[in-house]
Amino acid sequence: MKNFGDTIRELRVAQDLGLRETAGKIGISPAYLSRIERSKERPPKPDVIKTLAKELATDPDVLFRLSSSTDPEVSDFLNDQPEVMELLRFIKDSEFTTKQIKQLFEAAKSIRA
Repeated sequence: MKNFGDTIRELRVAQDLGLRETAGKIGISPAYLSRIERSKERPPKPDVIKTLAKELATDPDVLFRLSSSTDPEVSDFLNDQPEVMELLRFIKDSEFTTKQIKQLFEAAKSIRA
């Protein structure tokens, strides 16, 4: 798996966006973005990660995983909903497979509908 900086650069280049253009759109300096892409800088704060994801048309959760960070909105939700944390621990402790997690997700979507 690629690291955070490589992924950002790859996404930016795939969309034919320049470094300066991208940095300007997300509100950071081109030098800072360059350091991020070259892994000379730690991944940025969550709000910058979200803006990057939006600008680069990618899933912010992918970028959060690569940055070893968690979306603060998700953290807040987990803290506010202890039942969700209990469910996650159950899934982890029960060693759900990817297939079982997808089935659980589909079941959750059907409950919501």
